[in-house]
Amino acid sequence: MKITTLPVFSKLADENALPKELRERLPKGWKLSQHQLDTYKALTGNEYDVIFNTAMTGDGKSLAGQLAALVNGGQEHPIMSMYPTNELIDDQDSHLEKTIAHWSANIQKARLNSGELDQTMEEDDYDRRGDALMKIIRNGDFILSNPDIFHYVMHQFYTYPRDAPDRYSGLLTQKFRQLTFDEFHIFEAPQIVSVLNAMLFMLETGGQVRPHKFLFLSATPRTLMQEYLKRSGLRTVFVEGEYATQGNVETWRKILSAATIHFEPEPRVEAWLDMHLDDIVLPFFLQRKPYAKGAVIVNSRASAMRIYEKIKPLFEKHGLRVEANTGWTGRSRRKKSYDADLLIGTSTVDVGVDFQINFLVFESHNAGTFLQRLGRLGRHDYYQREGQKFAFQEYEAYAMLPDWTVAKLFTEQEGVPPLLQDGAEVDRQFLNRAIEWALPSTTEFEQYAQTWGKFQSIKVLHELARKPVREEYKDTRIRLEERSNKTFGLYLKKSFQEFKFLREERSILLNEALSFRGGSNFPCCVIDDSESGKEKFKVVDLISVIANYHLDYLSAENFYAAVQKEKLSPKFYEKQEPLGFFNLRMLRDFQKFVFHFNRDIGHWGTDEYGVVKARKGFLLDADFPGNSEINRKLSRREIPSLFCIGLKPQEIKRRLNLSLLFPVYEFKSDDGISGILALGRAALLLDARLRFSPVKCGGNAIIT
Repeated sequence: MKITTLPVFSKLADENALPKELRERLPKGWKLSQHQLDTYKALTGNEYDVIFNTAMTGDGKSLAGQLAALVNGGQEHPIMSMYPTNELIDDQDSHLEKTIAHWSANIQKARLNSGELDQTMEEDDYDRRGDALMKIIRNGDFILSNPDIFHYVMHQFYTYPRDAPDRYSGLLTQKFRQLTFDEFHIFEAPQIVSVLNAMLFMLETGGQVRPHKFLFLSATPRTLMQEYLKRSGLRTVFVEGEYATQGNVETWRKILSAATIHFEPEPRVEAWLDMHLDDIVLPFFLQRKPYAKGAVIVNSRASAMRIYEKIKPLFEKHGLRVEANTGWTGRSRRKKSYDADLLIGTSTVDVGVDFQINFLVFESHNAGTFLQRLGRLGRHDYYQREGQKFAFQEYEAYAMLPDWTVAKLFTEQEGVPPLLQDGAEVDRQFLNRAIEWALPSTTEFEQYAQTWGKFQSIKVLHELARKPVREEYKDTRIRLEERSNKTFGLYLKKSFQEFKFLREERSILLNEALSFRGGSNFPCCVIDDSESGKEKFKVVDLISVIANYHLDYLSAENFYAAVQKEKLSPKFYEKQEPLGFFNLRMLRDFQKFVFHFNRDIGHWGTDEYGVVKARKGFLLDADFPGNSEINRKLSRREIPSLFCIGLKPQEIKRRLNLSLLFPVYEFKSDDGISGILALGRAALLLDARLRFSPVKCGGNAIIT
């Protein structure tokens, strides 16, 4: 089944409608889309606190968020712009540098992530991470960062017990006029609660001095975020793009070319490529060489690397270059991958990164990832290599979907005609609506705020009640508590004792709830000889490694000796508390494994099942070198965990409407009881979901 999507044209703003200061600063030959002008007005006016720009992928949302600084200068309109991946920070940093040059703008940009912090601490001999962070913030008026650091600053993680709790959050609050969150839709309830907590705190403590603007750039905003904003009292506006399938160059700009989309009833790209590498993929490039450039985007890194190793030698025989770009790929290889004839990547590259391609093969696990990945195609009329332009003639995509989804799109459903017809021409907006209908959204964990997210709100209030700022923030605490209760549907006074108990008796659970993305429970260090120099040394997930790689076990001494030989600091790796060390050898077919729980659980009551608790005694039942030593360490590690007996991972995902990629594992206990296990942040999310679901998890009771 296939369709053709029509081109997409974005409506341009009337130049006479531009504010004088914007019209005078606009570079020669530049035209703005209407949504960019609307966003600029909302950011520089006093009518709104929160602006959601939901323009389509490829329609210049990033520039819309930069205009106020480009026009007025960074000192007058300082911005902290946050991106969910380092890859997107790199991409946006490169684009911003060119944009600043075009506008001759007075902007001092700076990057702020864990690597930049480590470097600043080492170069300037800082003892405290927070002080190094503040140096970067003071020296830049357009900061490119991630929401993780914003979370840890605003929730006072960098302060010491004797510090004023606003030592760092105060400077951030006072400095920035605008906070931008790019591609925020990829985050779930814990991150949504975190950012809204920080926004409420900033508005209560600094909004009168310098009113803040919060800009979210997302073509597919989450409904949970929208619901919280409605309750919060924050003045919110949604800025949408205006689109057509044709238009003259004076009033419309083409942002996406027409494309042929093939819907393949096969959910996995790997399996599809086994059948169609020789008759579809390779011929596309050979017949159009050198006017073809493409990408393959899959859900897992291991799948991407298996595909890479399969395609690379075949393409090289024909003078075509293939490169991989995943979360483990070093920075220099990531940069080279965009110039390859075919890039093999994961979500690392599909989140907001700009592609020059005319061929795309992808899989997805929900409507959001489908639209995100399809949005990489058709954005450019050509690609550039070594100063030469190569024009694209046509654009083609192969989208992997379960067979039932393809049937839902292309066949009659209960007397209702199909949304899509084989061979039909449709506009992108109609296709987007069809995909959102055929691939319904998974649960958004709306109960998380009431169960575990509330402790983020309490932590902020608790910190503001400490000396020496207790009296200064007395009224602020009252207002902030009221706003948090209203926004998240809480009654925080009833939860302060629970917070205190967790802090003193169950700190593992509280720390997990207070972190931004959740802790890493299975870190290991590897030397990857497919990279070179410093980029060979990585901290990765143990489970992914043992399931997908042949390995050589290393002693800690040998690993750190190799690290020091490359003039790297062992401290970075030591603070990750790795369970083990390996040399990566080669990929293997997926090795199935189960967790063994080194306890008897047959005597457990209903209060042990379906709820998250901190437990020890986990072992990995799998064949990998060093497993005895690693399991010895792992068994002593206390981990937030949740057990459901008598269920398989796919069953619990189906019954609770969880994402296909939600991390639940099979387990078996000492006394032979089996079921599913969630660990870390996943255990907290599942705990929140189960409290409001009649799913039996064990002990002959129903969790309600």
